[in-house]
Amino acid sequence: MRDFGSWFGEQGSEPKEVDGSAWFECRRCGKSETVGLKAYENGDTGWYVGEEVEADETYHGVCGGSQFCLP
Repeated sequence: MRDFGSWFGEQGSEPKEVDGSAWFECRRCGKSETVGLKAYENGDTGWYVGEEVEADETYHGVCGGSQFCLP
């Protein structure tokens, strides 16, 4: 199985290289966790936030962790 970054590169754009992390809290189920921005920007997490995410900030979104939390 090939790496997600390789697939993304074949699509014509490179994944963002972003350092840092942010705190995410789910509006629906209440789950909260710290998420690395690089993983978030590359789509490696289930989180959906309707605004631009920056390091060391807190965001309320949807975690995608259950059938109630899918965006």
